Amino acid sequence: MFTTKKRKNYMTFIYSAIIVVLCLLIVAIAWPTKADNVPAAQTGAADSTQNKPDTEENIKEKDYNPGEKSNISDTFATYYLVKSVDGKVKVFFVNESGEPLELETTEIVYDLLSTADQKLFDEGCKVESQEELAVLLQDFES
Repeated sequence: MFTTKKRKNYMTFIYSAIIVVLCLLIVAIAWPTKADNVPAAQTGAADSTQNKPDTEENIKEKDYNPGEKSNISDTFATYYLVKSVDGKVKVFFVNESGEPLELETTEIVYDLLSTADQKLFDEGCKVESQEELAVLLQDFES
């Protein structure tokens, strides 16, 4: 009787281990690799648009993953500008031709800022990426 129970527990352990290993194998196969998220131009693939500058025609030719999160400032020499306008701190996106496009009015209370910070926002704070913009806004809004 003892050996039958022991054998049953052993078989349950074996079956459970097989199921766990199969699940891990499926997850490992389905997990996206770093190469899946890199555009073809960065992987060294021979592409006709690889050495061309980013123009509107070349951007249309490139094969971008539609599900991929894109940074609006990746394509051209663009930036974000955080500036005080009429006593309110606003965020602008400046496109490649230098035209500012207002994105949002922040919750930053301009009157409570130090004079150095007020001067910074009066002149305009240039930020290169969405990540830097998020950090800047988080620092001043909290």
